Amino acid sequence: MNKIETGIPGFDRVLGGGLPAFRSTLVVGGPGAGKTLFGLQMMANFVNTTGKSALFLSFEEHPDDLVNNVDHFDWHVREHVQENKITIMDARLSPNATFMGQVDLEGMMGIIAAQVARTKAELLVIDGLDLMLSMQPNQDLILQQMFALDRFLRDQKISTIISIKAVGVGSQGVAVQSAQYVVDCVIELDRRLESDVAVSTLRVVKSRGASVVGNRIPMAINGSGIELLTQEGSIELAHKVFYDRVDSGIERLDALLGGGFYRGTTILVSGSPGTAKTTISGHVLAQACKNNERALFVSFDESEEQIIRNLASVNIHLQPHVDAGRLKMLGMRAASSSAHHHVLKIRHMVEAFKPNMLVIDPVTALVKAGGQEVANVLAELLVDFVKSHGITTVFTALVDSSDALAEMTSTHISTMADTWLHLTFAINGGERNRALTIVKSRGSAHSNQVRELILSADGIRLTDVYSGGGQVLMGTARIEAEGRLQLAQDRERFEKHQRERLAKAKVDTLKAQMAAIEAELLASEANVVFEDQFEKVKDVVQGRALQDVLASRSADSVN
Repeated sequence: MNKIETGIPGFDRVLGGGLPAFRSTLVVGGPGAGKTLFGLQMMANFVNTTGKSALFLSFEEHPDDLVNNVDHFDWHVREHVQENKITIMDARLSPNATFMGQVDLEGMMGIIAAQVARTKAELLVIDGLDLMLSMQPNQDLILQQMFALDRFLRDQKISTIISIKAVGVGSQGVAVQSAQYVVDCVIELDRRLESDVAVSTLRVVKSRGASVVGNRIPMAINGSGIELLTQEGSIELAHKVFYDRVDSGIERLDALLGGGFYRGTTILVSGSPGTAKTTISGHVLAQACKNNERALFVSFDESEEQIIRNLASVNIHLQPHVDAGRLKMLGMRAASSSAHHHVLKIRHMVEAFKPNMLVIDPVTALVKAGGQEVANVLAELLVDFVKSHGITTVFTALVDSSDALAEMTSTHISTMADTWLHLTFAINGGERNRALTIVKSRGSAHSNQVRELILSADGIRLTDVYSGGGQVLMGTARIEAEGRLQLAQDRERFEKHQRERLAKAKVDTLKAQMAAIEAELLASEANVVFEDQFEKVKDVVQGRALQDVLASRSADSVN
């Protein structure tokens, strides 16, 4: 089946190329859902891209009002009207008109045929057809008339968009019911309040000749018109995987993570207010800028100047990176617009600035700007978007509990993040101290130990907690416990040294005594040898003297 592009970002991919050409498409929705805008945007894009003519039949607004309403969009509708590329017909019913009998669409079809022949239009928009059908006293005839209108439009070989109002999405009035059966494509627009914030969605109810999911798709109306927030690429996940690491600039944290974060992954930093979520994410971002990478910092409900000032107090200086063009910062009021608008703005900034690193602080602001259900969907879209672009992204998440698992009830981004750092407060001895835990880090060995997070004018530091006696101590209590432990260790070392010194002295004394005894023993042994030798010499001398005496007397020798 031939397709005709809508020009609505993200929508043509959902439709498998666009709306069915030379067929009828029904756009149904409540007041303010964007039905008229959809038709005008589609028509303007058709003329801008093909150069062909289009015809707009309005049952609700004056042609001049329609043109004025879209002048702020870059669609060139006014120029096309002046050049007769777009013809807007005023089909509004007179307030004084009186209807008798059945309402027939043949007159309208005759006017359309004449205008199509005159303008050579290949696209027709019938806006607010329900106003005409509501005049039909015999509602049973509406289905028959819709079949007749559809056959007429097919014979004209013109692609058509018909808008019909419905009070609330899913409203099944006779006109809506009848039209849905007849046309080839049905698009349902919805605008409702979520947490007092207007939320818009689009759903493709059916599209003959195309495979559609039929889920609600987040939609926003911004400066360029209607835009959808859809997944990047095909249904299958094909995110690029990187093997190099991105260091956080916090040496101890990088060591706990086995070398830092993998590039292109998502990091969640969760915690209650004041636990230093912005400080951690700002430090990681500043380190990326120091490594000459481009970074984008998106903050909800806190201005750029305030963040720069606050982070400077802990030796994180962002202003030089802003001045150098490596860092772009954006502060937005969470409740000022819908979450859809916020996410679209982030996506547009990413596409324009092309950062290597992105910080969204906090991502849980999407709940405030659109409700829980919308925030869950948009968080998933954001994760898919940044991963598809290979951007290392830090999401901060505000939790109302010290329990890390509480974040799962907020945006569910904890289930999608690759690395999850959870920050908590530990209160002991009248002090409130910060602690950091690595809940998970996919594909990377990481520590399961709690570390105390210390902020000072020198920066961020992680230190071991004191664990003993069934307690985990931080801050002053940790310092005191470590002091007591150090004192005990010093005393033990001193006493051990004293014992060793006394033992050595005793050994030296015993050695000296043994040496004296050994010397005395040697002396005694020498005396015994001397006495023995002396007696022997004495006997020899005495024997020789006797011989000499006998010899002098000429006596016989003595044997």
